[in-house]
Amino acid sequence: MKSGSDDIVIDIVNDKKCIFRVPEVLRRKKKEAYTPDVVSIGPFHYRAPGKRAKRNDEGKEDDFQLMERVKQSYLNEILSLMGNISLKELTAKVTDELSDEGGVFEERARGFYAEPLDHISSQDFKEMMVVDGCFLIQLFRKCKYVDLRKADDPVFNMDCMFHFLCHDLLLLENQLPWSVLTTLYRLALDPDSHPHEPSLSVLILTAFTRLPSLKQSCSSYNRHLNKHKFHCDCDADVLHILDLIRASIVVPLTTKDKRANSKHVQQMNTSSPVPSLPGGLFSIVKIIRSKVRLASRTKQMHTTSRKDSRNYKDAIFDSDQHQMHTATALSKADIKFKNVIKESIMDIRFEVGGFCRNGILMIPQLNVGMSSETLFRNLIAFEQCYHGYSNEITSYAILMDNLISSQEDMELLCKEKVIGNWLSDEDGCNFFNNLHKDIPHNKFYYVDLCKQVNERYKMRRYTWLALLKSEKFSNPWRILAFGIAIIVLLLNTWASTNNIRIHM
Repeated sequence: MKSGSDDIVIDIVNDKKCIFRVPEVLRRKKKEAYTPDVVSIGPFHYRAPGKRAKRNDEGKEDDFQLMERVKQSYLNEILSLMGNISLKELTAKVTDELSDEGGVFEERARGFYAEPLDHISSQDFKEMMVVDGCFLIQLFRKCKYVDLRKADDPVFNMDCMFHFLCHDLLLLENQLPWSVLTTLYRLALDPDSHPHEPSLSVLILTAFTRLPSLKQSCSSYNRHLNKHKFHCDCDADVLHILDLIRASIVVPLTTKDKRANSKHVQQMNTSSPVPSLPGGLFSIVKIIRSKVRLASRTKQMHTTSRKDSRNYKDAIFDSDQHQMHTATALSKADIKFKNVIKESIMDIRFEVGGFCRNGILMIPQLNVGMSSETLFRNLIAFEQCYHGYSNEITSYAILMDNLISSQEDMELLCKEKVIGNWLSDEDGCNFFNNLHKDIPHNKFYYVDLCKQVNERYKMRRYTWLALLKSEKFSNPWRILAFGIAIIVLLLNTWASTNNIRIHM
């Protein structure tokens, strides 16, 4: 793929390539959602020290210069923590550490980026990795430990600055390889010297809970990791910070699917007769099987987010069959909405009702704020560029866009607390309507859900029932009047029947 007039070759086929420039077809919809405001992380927006960035007239280069000074300050704090070593010494440590794991550090690090980085020299590239990595580690540590913050720290002296930084740290173009971050974290905070330090993944997730749009998913995923005694700092499947945030949304959902499949398999296994074996041999077989299952669960806990979480063979998107009706249209068909607490905001289910009640669409609350559009646009761009992923986030955006097409839909879902909207109703509606434009979506995660809801929507008796409820039972007095009218009608019918019998 080529970008602009510079003829930059972008490799989206190699498995190792996981940090991309956002394709122009996506960027043109809202450029500011993909462009850093205050800080450059990694090589795509990098300028060598001492060189003024050639940017627009909005003053962003001055913002970058401010954060470059903050980077140096945070770097010095990390170097002091490690015994006042120099940047050169730390770079050498990181190079040795990562080179020992296979391959040369610089070659491996450059290999994560989906385009050539010829504009950065070898030494500048390695120092950039270390400086930016130390900045991120110390930033997240200061989020957790207030006593680490200095009085003149501009990041925490200005309430809005951290939110601006979060915008930039969620950008696909503004990422560092996860292996670089974990290596720096391990070198700076040796587990033997700092036994109470949390894992890097927990540290980062805790910091992002300060954003309304990520509070629920990051908190839930932290609990998920602790519940399963599983941290992904050393897991090669984690790619970068944006990938970790995606995991906080997707992994609990895919784990739910895996648990359901495992339960089904377990039922099949228990229903099958076990061949009779000698007692000792049977015990050995049980031990081996339990070990294999434990190893398999540990290995696959996080890899479910790397590939399709379910079989998409029958999940091809068909706009005629899989188009969800709007929230107001579903409401008129007596389909209710309910806010539920789930590990993943994507865990949306439909509960079928009875004869007098159509059903309930149970949706975990999504908080929509200033950073929401940046987050979802970059997650969708990541799914589109990285071929190792399925499109759960894109599917979620499509489903929510189906539900919300007007301010009336937004008001209804906000009333039911399905959406926590920190924007105006109009801005919130536009947010959902514009997320997935010009994005192909052949595969759709919510095929079964849409089929189920659409089948219930077509049952006209529920539409009539909903109309009756809205017109006749909209308040207690109308219900009382309707009840009295029914009683009077029954009495009149009874009286008429008696009169006919008497005359006969």
